[in-house]
Amino acid sequence: MFKLQTKTDWKYFKIELFFFIFICYIGSIISDIEYSFYEQHDVWKFTDALEYRLVVGTFYLLFYSVYYWVFLKGYVFKKKVIPIVISIACFIILSHLYDKYVMNWSIPKMSFISDELKARALKDYNRTTLFFIISYTLNRILFTIIGFAFLLRSLQQDEQLKVLKEQQLIAELTYLKAQLQPHFFFNTLNNIYALALKQSKDTAPLVAKLSEMMRYILYQSDQKMVLLKDEIAFIRNYVEVENIRYRSAITINLDIQGIDSHSTISPLLLLPFVENAFKHGIAEEISTGFVTIVICKNEEEFIMEVSNSIAMQQEPKTGGIGLVNVAKRLEILYPDQYQLTTQNDGKVYQVSLTLTMK
Repeated sequence: MFKLQTKTDWKYFKIELFFFIFICYIGSIISDIEYSFYEQHDVWKFTDALEYRLVVGTFYLLFYSVYYWVFLKGYVFKKKVIPIVISIACFIILSHLYDKYVMNWSIPKMSFISDELKARALKDYNRTTLFFIISYTLNRILFTIIGFAFLLRSLQQDEQLKVLKEQQLIAELTYLKAQLQPHFFFNTLNNIYALALKQSKDTAPLVAKLSEMMRYILYQSDQKMVLLKDEIAFIRNYVEVENIRYRSAITINLDIQGIDSHSTISPLLLLPFVENAFKHGIAEEISTGFVTIVICKNEEEFIMEVSNSIAMQQEPKTGGIGLVNVAKRLEILYPDQYQLTTQNDGKVYQVSLTLTMK
């Protein structure tokens, strides 16, 4: 009749089953309790009708379940309006025939049923007139079941959209990080190549630092979140690499405060800001350039400010992949939790990032 293939299917099946148990048993019993309390002034009077509610409710549970799972649910989920309308008409007719010729015929043949209930069922079965109570069937039963089916369809669609959105975000983040890593290694290898041509003694330390950064990227950057202290250690290594490259040519300041041992952050999120300062800010400077990086963390916020000098008559450079990527990642990972601002007065370029950390 139907298949349960996933945990989500099982979850909704339990909701559906409880719904039918409620309308077939619990709702009627609650109504009897209220009637007993308010009209008969004896709350326990509801037990007089308890057998009827349980037996008749079981027959209704079978009929409603077949109608819902075999016919209605498929029509609703596939938005088939005409079959839904036809199924409503068929339900009204078949439910009354089911009451008279199936339920009322079966009850007198069951040995565990009381004589009173058997006599009532037999009387209804032998009645020559068949009444179709359309209003009650529509308002109390059909519209309730159909409304529930549409509600469940809406809930399942919302959950499916949520899953698809999460998968899309994961795929996009993977793509963005895949772009970032070759971009980073391309720039760093260029630095090593330039030092090697000069046979600089700084080549070996630079390779060692690059090795440490590669280890971080290979073993941690594929995680959803990493420890903030590890990300900061990576940034510190990167700055030391650039310090080796430029030596006394420029002034490099790195100020780090308040980094704890438990806060987490998305890996490689901060690198593009620092990389951009060196690559686009002071690449043409000879002796007057600077890069200043201030990183601090308090109980609720992480703040990073990166400023760099702008070389005079510096020609625009192509690229900027890193900053474009990080802006996209921030929108995906920290929606409504970040502030990103930039300032450029022609001499100094500054970028400020504030993250709200929960």
